[in-house]
Amino acid sequence: MPQTLPTAIRNYQADGYLEINWSDGHRSRYSHEHLRVQCPCADCRGHTPEQAKVICGKENVRISSIDPVGNYALRISFDDGHDTGLYEFSELRHNTCQCDEHGTSDAAQEETRC
Repeated sequence: MPQTLPTAIRNYQADGYLEINWSDGHRSRYSHEHLRVQCPCADCRGHTPEQAKVICGKENVRISSIDPVGNYALRISFDDGHDTGLYEFSELRHNTCQCDEHGTSDAAQEETRC
């Protein structure tokens, strides 16, 4: 199966969400808060499930920059200073997406809050 790649990335800073159009025609939407609390870095996720951190208080966090990493990921930096997560395209497209199609819109976002 060919890799699905972003064709457009738009950061709606004031509204607090990121939108990505994908090469398979899908459009994903992610709140900045959701991306921050679901950060895939080792500091946030740990090396084992027991080491994972519960990240709270990020309702007002905003993305400060987005940089491509090769042809497989984005490095997203946040205004709280966190910038170590590499968000792989496959995870963003298939597992992190908050669109209605994936059933993880507003209700799931509420679950990320502490």
